[in-house]
Amino acid sequence: MRRRRSGWILADMDSASSLLCEEQFLCSICLHDFTDPVSTPCGHNYCKNCITEYWDNSNVTQCPLCKKRFRRRPQLQVNTEFRDMVKHISSMRVKGGEEDLAKPGEVPCDVCDGPKRKAHKTCLVCLTSYCQTDLEPHQRVASLKKHKLIDPVSNLKDRVCQKHDKLLELFCCTDQVCICFMCLKDDHVTHETAPLERAFREKKAWLENVTSEMKEMENTKSGHVKEAKHSAQQNKEESERELADIVEVLGALVSSLLKRQDELIKLIQKKHKEVEKQAESHIAQLEEEVVELRRKRSKLTQYLQTEDHLHFLQSCPSLQHHALNEDLFDPLSLSAPPFIHCLSKMSLQIYVGMVKKYVALMERTLGNEMGVLIHELKLSDDCDAAEQADAAELLRDDFIQEDWFLRDDLYEEEWKPPQDKLMMIQQYDWMDVSFNGYIAHPKLMVCEGGKKLMLRTHERPFSPLFERVFLNQPYVLATEGFSSGRFYYEVCVSGSKAWMLGVVKESVSMLMGFPPKDEEGAWTLSAKYTESEEQYFTCNDFPLLHVRQRPQRVGVFVDYENEEVAFYDVDARTLMYSFRECTFNENPSVLKALLYSVAGFSLSNRPKLYPIFGIFPVGCDYDNTLVITPVGIAT
Repeated sequence: MRRRRSGWILADMDSASSLLCEEQFLCSICLHDFTDPVSTPCGHNYCKNCITEYWDNSNVTQCPLCKKRFRRRPQLQVNTEFRDMVKHISSMRVKGGEEDLAKPGEVPCDVCDGPKRKAHKTCLVCLTSYCQTDLEPHQRVASLKKHKLIDPVSNLKDRVCQKHDKLLELFCCTDQVCICFMCLKDDHVTHETAPLERAFREKKAWLENVTSEMKEMENTKSGHVKEAKHSAQQNKEESERELADIVEVLGALVSSLLKRQDELIKLIQKKHKEVEKQAESHIAQLEEEVVELRRKRSKLTQYLQTEDHLHFLQSCPSLQHHALNEDLFDPLSLSAPPFIHCLSKMSLQIYVGMVKKYVALMERTLGNEMGVLIHELKLSDDCDAAEQADAAELLRDDFIQEDWFLRDDLYEEEWKPPQDKLMMIQQYDWMDVSFNGYIAHPKLMVCEGGKKLMLRTHERPFSPLFERVFLNQPYVLATEGFSSGRFYYEVCVSGSKAWMLGVVKESVSMLMGFPPKDEEGAWTLSAKYTESEEQYFTCNDFPLLHVRQRPQRVGVFVDYENEEVAFYDVDARTLMYSFRECTFNENPSVLKALLYSVAGFSLSNRPKLYPIFGIFPVGCDYDNTLVITPVGIAT
């Protein structure tokens, strides 16, 4: 027991002595290991350079610790034995801390002279990274305790202003860059700024909301994929049933018609395969969008996990980039897949009904021919050949006339073609659009599920840092844009005294004035009603001729491929105005193409066209509304 106790005592003494040695072998001026240690007459030890510089910068020659003054500056000699002892203790300490040596990819200590140990903290005041041993003065000295310590980082140069050599402590919301206090007085004196921590919290909260929306969009698109697969499977089963019914109906025909059966079946199979191919293509597109959303959400999640304010603000995507606000999130993409409506139409057994009707017609025709033949056989014994021919021709005419009446009866329930161009557009090109309240002018209010637009009496507050809204005019865009094909929508304008409708490119400026110009990427039609007159303007501020009647509903039709934008008076079924040879395509700038390439987004020269809407107060009258209405097809 005595031996064990003595061993414990020796161990405690060793640990205490090691701690004592570490403190004794630190220079009290630089707080680091002694370099060329010298001793003053009062018995204190210092680095030779440290005590020399201390006396050079002081009017009095005295000891920094005990304040003992000397008449003359002592002649200092390096204590070689003490220096060797310091080196020996330092080497032993390095050997004992080999486990703490910085590995590749880790931040090394900036103070260690020999092998660099792993940094434990980085001081933003000293702009130096310290290991656990060299960090001890910051935990002990009162003046150093006030320094701000963070997790070790290696990019200390990026945290200092290159112009003023000051720490970056502010974030310029106008230029989206980190600045120091000197920059605030020079180049950013009129800009809106915020502390790094507040800007970090705001942008992190925004990214959390974006991630949540992307997750919701991902779930919605996954549901669309399941719905599309289910609809495609139902269509396939319905197709198989239709083909079985057709085979059964055609099996009752005469053998001479069987050779036409294969041709008819192949034609119908081709129709169904085209629909199935469209379904598979749409499913593949939805699955690719889901994968892309997951990738982007994962990337944003990585940004959300960092606690480094500066690194987060400099490396995460800017709020002003269209790559996050427009290309990454498209609210109308949550709508139901358009081809599902086509699949539902295919389930009405259209082909079965058509085959049954024409088989019935052929059966009646063949029956008439058989009746003529039977009648000729009956007359062959009672009259001559001439009379037989006349009677057969008369009988054939009667049967043919009856057959045409049967044809009219068969065609009564068949589809009727559109009566005019507007009806055809309404039937085939109608798209469901909604107002996008996120980019609406502060004077506008969107309600009733994105279908109604109203004027506010007072502007709502908004954050210029996190919102992208129209500022000069009360405009709002639709939630979804189109970069191909044709689309059509109708708006009820009877509740507005001053309105604007049309389409704009996705790159349109948020500072667009009135009326918009086609050079700005806008094709619009505007109207203003006063007690004395009615005025209609296009995007080039050109007054149109007076229309026959004030439109209650206006239809907007866009043909992307033919570069056409047309406006219709739905009730009068007349064309109000149309733009031809519109320049929808554009060549992106080299800088924009480079930024999109770095961000990992594809850039096309076919920008999206977004429906745009606007309502304006007339005097003090704010009772103006626009309503997106379902398309009412005339019969």
